[in-house]
Amino acid sequence: MKRRNTLLLALLSLGWIFNYAHRMAIPPLIPIIKSELGITNAQAGLLMTSLLLPYALIQVPAGYFGDRLGRKKLVVISILGYSLASSFMILAKEYWQLLSVRALYGIFAGLYYAPSTALISDIFREKKGSALGIFMIGPPIGTAIAPLIVIPIALTFEWRISFVVLSLMSALIGLSLLFAIKGEVHEVEGPKFHIPKHIFTLSISNFLALMAFFGMLTFLPDFLVSKGENISKASFYFSILSVIGIAGSIFGGIFYDKLKRTSIFIVLAFNAILSFILIRFTLLVIMPLLGLFFYSVGPIITAYTAELANNENKGSVMGFVNMMGFFGATAGPYLIGLLIDMLSYEKALYTIPLLYIISAIILTTEKKNKISHT
Repeated sequence: MKRRNTLLLALLSLGWIFNYAHRMAIPPLIPIIKSELGITNAQAGLLMTSLLLPYALIQVPAGYFGDRLGRKKLVVISILGYSLASSFMILAKEYWQLLSVRALYGIFAGLYYAPSTALISDIFREKKGSALGIFMIGPPIGTAIAPLIVIPIALTFEWRISFVVLSLMSALIGLSLLFAIKGEVHEVEGPKFHIPKHIFTLSISNFLALMAFFGMLTFLPDFLVSKGENISKASFYFSILSVIGIAGSIFGGIFYDKLKRTSIFIVLAFNAILSFILIRFTLLVIMPLLGLFFYSVGPIITAYTAELANNENKGSVMGFVNMMGFFGATAGPYLIGLLIDMLSYEKALYTIPLLYIISAIILTTEKKNKISHT
């Protein structure tokens, strides 16, 4: 049983890594895409928004149907679906076609998070923070490997081919999960669609935190290019942020197991301070420290959400909080891109630390609720 659970966690984590690799393949390619298609920064931001909006909308249905139909089954459908959808990028030549492919990818990618995190939290229970910390290495590793895969292919061949390569790699993960883990690992008895009122404050806080997170990730490489760095060096620093984020994700899970809710305020405060320093002074030496705290938010918010849910509504609650977060993620890239076009990179990116501060302040208004242990 323990060996099967370890293998399941490993495969779920790999699927999450490539879920992010596909979506974060766009930011390092933005300078090339802008040059080829002649689009604005706001339009470049929409290449993230176009996937994040359907991604957000599918979260609650994914959580509920994962509970009802089988969480592992839905995860496999997600991986194989987003792999196929992303490969269609090879056929997209016009800007509207790129948006359409990204939206289709967002639908299948959105089926992944809620059933995966609900399954992990039920299996690992008291150690859910640490287990989710391992699972949440997906965002930093996926973000880190994206430029390492897509930039060499883009510079050597053609940037669209990089999505086909990513699709072949992620499809293998889906097939491995399908055949290596037999049947459903955990079935939910009497699943319910119910979102408690106390979840809404956390959801709003997550909305602002992910708006800041994706706003920064989308334009960080282009911001560094605007400061005089070449695209290869900018992509390198982008990867450094995410490589260190691997440790940040694991640290966040352990940090939550130790400090519970307090850990959220600490990491939000550090994100606000460190992102301000990076934007104001372009002090690249702080990139590793920023990566540590930048990626620790995800596992902490995820573990805290699981604590506030019951077994019968966990999928729906996990999906709802993530849905609200990704509404913020949807708005973030477009809003930041629009502000860059209107103002400047530096002035626009000051929005990032401000969002983290407001997110922390809103969370302080949350009433202390009884934590449900399942």
